[in-house]
Amino acid sequence: MTDKIRSTLLLFAVFFTFLAFSACAGNQVKRGVDPGIDELSIDKWLEDTLIPYLLQQFGQHPRFKGQPILLVRMHGDNVQPRIDELTDHIREKIVDALVREPGLDLYWRPATPPHKHHQSLVDISCGDYRKIQYYIGIDCRLTNVEQNLYVKVRALNLAEHKWVAGFGRSWKGRPTPEQLAALGREHTDEYLRGLRPLPFSNRQPDLLAFYLAHNLSCLLRQGEADDLVVNVEGTSANAPDFFQTTLKLVGKYLARFREVEVTDDPNQANVTVIAAIHSIHKNMYQIWVSARDRRGKKYLPGAETEAYVLIESHKQPMMADIHKERSHESAPIERQEERPLALISSFDLITPASQEVCATDTPWRAGSRRLNPHEHLATGGCLAVEMRLASPAYIFLVGQDATGDLTRLFPSNCPDFQTIDALIQSGILFQFPPLFDPGARALKLEGTPGMERVYAIAMTAPDLANRFGYQLDELQGLCKPGRSFPEKLSAGGSRRSHELIKRWQQYLNHLSTQYPEKVQWREFRFWHDRPL
Repeated sequence: MTDKIRSTLLLFAVFFTFLAFSACAGNQVKRGVDPGIDELSIDKWLEDTLIPYLLQQFGQHPRFKGQPILLVRMHGDNVQPRIDELTDHIREKIVDALVREPGLDLYWRPATPPHKHHQSLVDISCGDYRKIQYYIGIDCRLTNVEQNLYVKVRALNLAEHKWVAGFGRSWKGRPTPEQLAALGREHTDEYLRGLRPLPFSNRQPDLLAFYLAHNLSCLLRQGEADDLVVNVEGTSANAPDFFQTTLKLVGKYLARFREVEVTDDPNQANVTVIAAIHSIHKNMYQIWVSARDRRGKKYLPGAETEAYVLIESHKQPMMADIHKERSHESAPIERQEERPLALISSFDLITPASQEVCATDTPWRAGSRRLNPHEHLATGGCLAVEMRLASPAYIFLVGQDATGDLTRLFPSNCPDFQTIDALIQSGILFQFPPLFDPGARALKLEGTPGMERVYAIAMTAPDLANRFGYQLDELQGLCKPGRSFPEKLSAGGSRRSHELIKRWQQYLNHLSTQYPEKVQWREFRFWHDRPL
């Protein structure tokens, strides 16, 4: 699919990106060092210099105005999951001043008590569940030589993954004994719980369920329905027990509200709560929980929340990144020890409820539906892939247009997709691009009209998947030029479309026949029509 299915996805404030941000060596940020800082106490500096500066920046500067911000402890370029008492004291002073100023958009993540039985949705204390745009980093430390206390405040743009140039203030002075003691006392920063710096662990299904149910209840409170009958859709039977337990508890927590009735019968529900679990990196996962209108089968706009989870006991075989440099000599695919496995349990294409929103920044906000096989989509339409595996496997997605040309869709060289792990666990809903990300767009349909095909290939053996990925590397990708057909399949053959399609499918059949318990592929066909 050369320029046929093109990703226009821009992820605004993605959480599946690493938070160990590094400032470029050639892009040093020059921050203001306040005059006479040695003569001011830290509290005096906060009141006279830093807080007025932050009020002016957040209230008037176009960059920050109306953008959610979160104050965090940083050490160098890294967000810290633990916070010392001195940094916490500084943050409290700043927060107290900011919340008194009208119009500022301070992200609030309070510690919430457990839901009481039979309370109302209007009674719950809702924090801020929107995407954070900026981290305001507070970095307190002692200088190496003089052992002075040095405090600097900077802003990190999460969408651009870099420090905000020209923003910042700093203070330096002799620490008091009390400040030194406070600097040494640390505790977990619950402001970050569920975010990437401080994910839930697989020993905390109850805390994760409460967190998700609390956020979802805040979102449901904004809806129009007075009486909610909710069905919490379970995960696959092959999904890890941790996620199954979490979703069961989400239903229990939601049932504590007078306005919410939870039912096990999906036909009785007017709202369905569904979950999608995405593998981010090694043992890091992100779970998205969304509410869908059962009658219209559309996702309720804005009714979605997410959290990061660290599966501490989870181990998985390592697979070399198929995008990293390899030997230029293509090694043949070798047989591996076989293990009976079922692989792809479901494979669908998803499209927005209305094709008119495909050109917008948020095509999935208005709802989505499954594409029917052989359905017609016009040029300019858009879609995403959704699938589940019955056993852990490495996933490859390839598109083939009406001319027979191929495009490697996933794994992808696009910067926004490089961190998505190709190893998908059993029972976990895999989507590409991820529908549950509010900033996600879709795969756009362009090019020559005719029959389009999307292939999903699953492989269980790391070496087998690595070699297959190497052979796909020569193909064009969403963000990378390349060949439109594998060289090894092109030699001496016709370039007619039906011959190319036949040769590609014969190649996949050869792999699945040679490794019947390690390779499985599925095909989805639909018609690409001319613009309406």
